Amino acid sequence: MFMQAPRGRVVCFGEAMLRTSEGNTTPGGSEYNVACALARLGTSASWVSALPEEAPMIEETAIDSGVHLDVRRSDDSIGTYVVDQEAKTVDYNRSISAFAHLNPQDFDWRGILTGARWLVMSGITPLLGDGPRSAWGGALTFAELDGTLIAMDLNHRPALGTIEELWTIVRPRMRMFHVLVLSPDSLATIAEIEGMGRPTNYEENIEALSELRRKFLIPHLCCTFKRPETDGFQKRWSVVTHAFGMDSTEGDAVIHSPVENLGGGDAWLAGFIDALSEHGHGPVSPLIGALRGDLLAALCQNTKGDISMVTREELDGFEAQREFPAGEDRTLRV
Repeated sequence: MFMQAPRGRVVCFGEAMLRTSEGNTTPGGSEYNVACALARLGTSASWVSALPEEAPMIEETAIDSGVHLDVRRSDDSIGTYVVDQEAKTVDYNRSISAFAHLNPQDFDWRGILTGARWLVMSGITPLLGDGPRSAWGGALTFAELDGTLIAMDLNHRPALGTIEELWTIVRPRMRMFHVLVLSPDSLATIAEIEGMGRPTNYEENIEALSELRRKFLIPHLCCTFKRPETDGFQKRWSVVTHAFGMDSTEGDAVIHSPVENLGGGDAWLAGFIDALSEHGHGPVSPLIGALRGDLLAALCQNTKGDISMVTREELDGFEAQREFPAGEDRTLRV
């Protein structure tokens, strides 16, 4: 299915699967989740992928969110994953999926990216097989040539390969990324691989983040953090290093009680890109993007399923609650 996508959109390339949790089946997938979250906010987004001839739940959910679909059809199946919320485990079955066996020649990246402002991808795709890795590399090459900004969530999945293997693939492409998002664990391991020593505490993690940004000159190198609080609550914040220094939202953290373990990272990236994509409102600081990402991630995890259902009106309402007089506690509970 193809729908004409407008200029200035965010193009998200990656796999979507069917998730089973507590007896319910819903769609999900890293780049798919980003596209749905952005479209729910009214930011133009398209999702590029490969699916079987019939995948109604995945397609209908995306269309309902307002996502433009650009899908290649296949005789293969849909990947699945089972989530155990109590044990906080995820079991994937994606080796025979349409996306894992896609033909990279089916993707005309120059045409797909014409007029696009952003390309969103993750480190999941290049570990899914030769076809996905080739298509992933082709997308990066054409995005760089056409001046499309690239946002990459490393999103390391140990079941697909080691982080050392993933870093070998990603490292040569670092100059291409406008935004790169790392988890604290991935950050620590990469710092060690790069000869910086493995960080052993939060302060050393932040130092490693700044050093990695200086080494690779990434415009926005980001790391998201969360910490358990009392009574099932969680504190969420993020740190963004950039050419002008570093922004942290730790003092403006979001406190929430998550009912969902997944989807927060994808929603964070959607919020960050949404803030950086605002047109006609002057430059947006990385801090505003990080604050929006934190909030959207928390709101996403306050509902079941991987996909954010937050509208622009709802997000604006929560953002307005941050407008406290100077000196007051800015920690936000949602």
